[in-house]
Amino acid sequence: MSILHGTARQVQILELAAQGQSDKEIATALGISVHTVRSHLQRLYRTHGLTNRAEAVAAWASNESPTAADAGFEERLAAAAQIGASAGLAIQTTEAIAQLELVNRDRALVGLTMLEWDARLADAATFGARRMAENGYLSTVMDSIASSESLEIRAENVGYWSGINDVQLHALFTADPKQRANILGPHRAIGAAWATTDAGVAFLSVAFA
Repeated sequence: MSILHGTARQVQILELAAQGQSDKEIATALGISVHTVRSHLQRLYRTHGLTNRAEAVAAWASNESPTAADAGFEERLAAAAQIGASAGLAIQTTEAIAQLELVNRDRALVGLTMLEWDARLADAATFGARRMAENGYLSTVMDSIASSESLEIRAENVGYWSGINDVQLHALFTADPKQRANILGPHRAIGAAWATTDAGVAFLSVAFA
């Protein structure tokens, strides 16, 4: 995907869109009209040969790796995760069903079968994401979740970010050969979940079976 450049206002809009905010929410946050938000996005589409909002956000996110954008980002994020774990802050979990769409989009591009959402995998991912938030570091659930004959966790992608951001984490997963191999692996189902604390760090677990 080509590098996406935009005006300062367009970047603000893309940042909020990557957080899952609607056009109306973006307009309210930036103090502009919904029409203005959509006009900025339409100009981006035309300039970069994109067809929709998802492509624009994905193109922008793929340029925004933490090391490229800010050499100290990862260290600060890790420190915040540890602080949150040490303080025993309350943890909120939510299913990350957007990962299903992102993963299936990549699989479709290479002719692979689509994955189905599995509630049991989502439960396992929720457990894993919560445990990471409690501990303040990345870990997997593959060795700690009992598998059944009908469901076996065959792969898991894990990551964290400064707040819930499905597009950004998926971009990081696809940039890593091992995690990209999990996305394109011989699986049939997926489940994913986020766990966040007031420290501002969100942990993501994406489980495949």
